[in-house]
Amino acid sequence: MTIEPLFRPAASWLAAAMAAIVLTGCAHGLQREGLGLIEEGQYEAGLAALDEAVAQSPHDARVRLTRTVQYEQVVARLLAQADRQRAEGNYDLAEESYRRVLAIEPANARATEALRQLEQFRTLAERVRQGQLSLRRGDVEGAERQVSAVLALDRHHEAALALKTEIEELRARTASPYPQLRSKFSRPVSLEFRDANLKMIFEVLSRTAGINFIFDKEVKPDLKATIFVRQVAVEDAVDLLLMQNQLLKKVINDNTVVIYPDTPQKIKEYQDLALRTFFLSNLDAKSALNMVKTLLKTRDVFIDERLNTLTMRDTAEAVRLAEKLLSAQDQAEPEVVLELEVLEISRQRILDLGISWPNRFEALSPTGATIGLLSELRGVVGRPSRIAINGGPVARINANDNDFNTLANPVLRVRNKEKARIHIGDKIPIVSATSTPSTQGPVTTESVTYLDVGLKIELEPTVHLNDEVGIKILLEVSNATPAGETANGTTLVNISTRNASTGLRLKDGETQVLAGLLRNDRSNSGDKIPGLGDIPGVGRLFGSNKDTIAKTELVLAITPRIVRNLPYLSPHETEFPSGTDAALRVRPVSLRASDDDAPQARAAAIEVARAPAAAPEPVEEAPAPPLVLAWEGPAALKPGEEATIVLQGRADQPLRSATYQVAWNPAALRVVEVSEGELLKQGGGSTSFSPRLDENAGRLFVATSRSGAGADGATGEGELLRLRVTALEPQAEAVPLRLLTFTAVGPANRLLTTPLPAPLEVNIAP
Repeated sequence: MTIEPLFRPAASWLAAAMAAIVLTGCAHGLQREGLGLIEEGQYEAGLAALDEAVAQSPHDARVRLTRTVQYEQVVARLLAQADRQRAEGNYDLAEESYRRVLAIEPANARATEALRQLEQFRTLAERVRQGQLSLRRGDVEGAERQVSAVLALDRHHEAALALKTEIEELRARTASPYPQLRSKFSRPVSLEFRDANLKMIFEVLSRTAGINFIFDKEVKPDLKATIFVRQVAVEDAVDLLLMQNQLLKKVINDNTVVIYPDTPQKIKEYQDLALRTFFLSNLDAKSALNMVKTLLKTRDVFIDERLNTLTMRDTAEAVRLAEKLLSAQDQAEPEVVLELEVLEISRQRILDLGISWPNRFEALSPTGATIGLLSELRGVVGRPSRIAINGGPVARINANDNDFNTLANPVLRVRNKEKARIHIGDKIPIVSATSTPSTQGPVTTESVTYLDVGLKIELEPTVHLNDEVGIKILLEVSNATPAGETANGTTLVNISTRNASTGLRLKDGETQVLAGLLRNDRSNSGDKIPGLGDIPGVGRLFGSNKDTIAKTELVLAITPRIVRNLPYLSPHETEFPSGTDAALRVRPVSLRASDDDAPQARAAAIEVARAPAAAPEPVEEAPAPPLVLAWEGPAALKPGEEATIVLQGRADQPLRSATYQVAWNPAALRVVEVSEGELLKQGGGSTSFSPRLDENAGRLFVATSRSGAGADGATGEGELLRLRVTALEPQAEAVPLRLLTFTAVGPANRLLTTPLPAPLEVNIAP
């Protein structure tokens, strides 16, 4: 009766232990079951089994860790699957995958945002249709907004890319560097005045064109002007008259203009100023401030570094110029991912061959102790048991060959022209002791500095516009070994190092291997019987030799992958008029031809002559353009047939460089090869030819220039560009191949007037 209570706690403990063992076994069984279901793609069932395993064994850290890792991996797999389905256009399957993610992890922000975007993806076709309707109505800006919204979600959307191409072609045909001001100012007019009173000329213009001209009180009444123009816009004629007499105008409304002197005081009184804040995404506010002050001479400008904004107060022309400048400069900085693989290959060979003979013997006392005094040697002779030899001859044949690798594989994302550093190794402490004399004796102080040893890599990439990456590389491998201390207590360290510094330029995705940093170590050691061990051939029987050979090679493989590069900007986005040194103008002073079908019916012909007998001056014909272009190529092709299309040029004035853009239908033609013509190479001049082909959009951007001895330019006739094309699918209509833009530069960086040639029409029929 007294023993039973003593054994009850033990029985309870044993029952609890057995239950825990059973539960643990069940938990591990559920864990294996869950992992199997996950491998089969039954993610929800597998995760439920893992949850049950954790519930049965809540204190098992391994089970809990397995569940956590599997949750993360399953979510990552489902997200990758959904992204792939969305990219393929399977929106329903993608939505199902994203919802499975939210069922597993309800707070997943990526899946929530993706579902929101899927709703917008389903409206892409409608957005493209709205953009096409806007373009037909003439609302180019509205069409661009719709296209930008579509491409922001799907940058490979074919219909949106086709509409974007159509918008770009329309802008290229109708591009104008200045706005059209008023409809009445664009009416054609003919003027013939010789040394006439300026106010009288404006009075005649007012009566004829219906425009009110108001003169400031400081405009001199005796100003004269001479002008002979026919069929020009009223605005251009007014600008020419004002330019002759240093006057400016201010448009008040549709039919009223104020004329005032071009003086600083009057400019302050009449010129309206605009206030504009630019929100900069990539360009630093300080850099933008320096650019605006330097190029536009704007004084009233303020930057907010916290918001990275620039606010300026200047004329409307200056604000528009600042907008163009900042739009061209505010680009995201290029970035590149550098994939590195550092491999250290070490080979060590050890050869130990020969016979090790005894190299020491001892004399022992009667008690077995080693004799240390000469007087104790008495009695040793004749008693071999009192002489001890350290072992007998031992044959040694040993060869080792070690070959092992040490690998490091870092991946770095680096911004353009910024240094990246990698250090894999140790920091070795170096102790320095300093002794300072004092009245109580010298005082010693110690300082510790740390020396980096191991693997060190420094990289500085430069991303170029042609998708190539220039990389400056500094590689160093070092090892430190102790070398004792000085008398003052300073720690000495031996540093063995291997380093290489180089620069290279690689294409996007190209791999370069740098090798050859070798180190050879060789050492020999051995034991032999003097004299006998030096006998050739049989010397190995009287000694042993140990040869050690070690070779180490360092190999570096580097692969750049461009994440983001600067976008291509067409010439009309980077080149625009800016007025004169005295005044900023978005629109240069020029004469625009009238496009009226019957200009004489609407033009106001005003003729005032001081000398009636004076003969009219002859009207000179318009000079021929200095550069004439023309396409040459076949008019018809069959699908699969190749042909060569040539852009011919005739330069009557020296041509130094040209930048142009060619467009075609990528569904009908494929450009196989782009090569430079012989026009700029005349006379043995050296040239640079930089084509950039966008096959998906059907665009070719070319920049070519003449340098060296022929920098003055080339003249005459010849080929400027050669294209080898292949016809693809038959087309119901002729496929045009046209020049969208063409900018030619002559000596002294002077622009050459170049009319665009007629498109080359190619029929593709079976």
